[in-house]
Amino acid sequence: MTDPAHPTMLPPADPGGGRDDLVDLLRSLATTTVVLWHWVFTILVWRADGPHADNPIGYVSGLWSLTWILQVMPLFFVAGGFVHARSWARDRGHPGAWGRFIKRRAIQLGVPALVLVAVVAASGTAVALLHSGGDPWVPRAVMLVLSPLWFLVVYMALVVTVPLWDRLDRRWGELVPIGLAAATMGIDLVRFRYGHPEIAWFNMILVWGAAHQVGWSWERLRSATSRFGHALILIGFAGLVGLTNMGLYPRSMVGTTSAADRFSNMGPPTLPIVALLVFQLGLVIVNRDRILAVAARPRMRSFIGWLSSNAMPLFLWHAVGFAVFYAAIRAVASVPEQPSFTWWITRPLWIVGPAALTLPLVAASKLIRPAD
Repeated sequence: MTDPAHPTMLPPADPGGGRDDLVDLLRSLATTTVVLWHWVFTILVWRADGPHADNPIGYVSGLWSLTWILQVMPLFFVAGGFVHARSWARDRGHPGAWGRFIKRRAIQLGVPALVLVAVVAASGTAVALLHSGGDPWVPRAVMLVLSPLWFLVVYMALVVTVPLWDRLDRRWGELVPIGLAAATMGIDLVRFRYGHPEIAWFNMILVWGAAHQVGWSWERLRSATSRFGHALILIGFAGLVGLTNMGLYPRSMVGTTSAADRFSNMGPPTLPIVALLVFQLGLVIVNRDRILAVAARPRMRSFIGWLSSNAMPLFLWHAVGFAVFYAAIRAVASVPEQPSFTWWITRPLWIVGPAALTLPLVAASKLIRPAD
């Protein structure tokens, strides 16, 4: 498609199965945003059973608006969907393609995750044994460190069913994510109107499946007009405003401890996350040339290249780096459990400290990480 607002056309994605610069950039930005969010905005509150994760959104009026930009898990799944669609397009039709595809992805994702689980579990066991009678906070601390693994469970479910998603796309194309969004609305209706909260867990596949399925249409989206991007921004933003002001859904796209938020839009995901996906896709389409121009700078290209090859280990190990740094700080000083003045002015420290402890773990993970 031509776009008078963007006379310089973007190069088409390589049909031969090469990498896509914009997808690599989105995955890198999504990974970095998630990691920095966890490092900077996590507040650990200690209760009788151990640490509980909180954030400043429930304390500061209007801070929820940041989550409409910084909650980037939808874009992470879009990037994953594109990679899977491209990879499966090369493999399908060959004998045993499905088994090889699953095995390859399971090794790439599962082996590093199992190493993480083993290290964290062993560390937790050692801490418990060092304290006579054990400490009730240890199991909860272990679960908090491993909590980001929910992403891999859903991701692997989508990997295993890639042939199904591919067939659906070849049969119905863009109608597939739209249908999944409609199904999400139906699940929310049954959940909230008829009082069946247990059905909400179907949205783990429906919502993230919709984002993942958008990856099959990425090449068309990448070359869509700026006008189409603006339309997505307006539709997504209108959906977010409408849904979060109807007295049901929280405005924040992450969980908070605010009394006004009866549940989290992320656990399990709700219809506003679909609206967020549409909104963020529009932002990417409208700003793609600017994003790629920044990414083309030599230092930024080098940084993105490193992130692209280390996205998964960084995601897996960043909570360990945070936990070790938190333990070290707590051993010598009190750590605020509310967003006080001290808490805010020390935020840069919570980038440098966890990063210094996480990066060696990322480097060490290369020794056991299978090749991509």
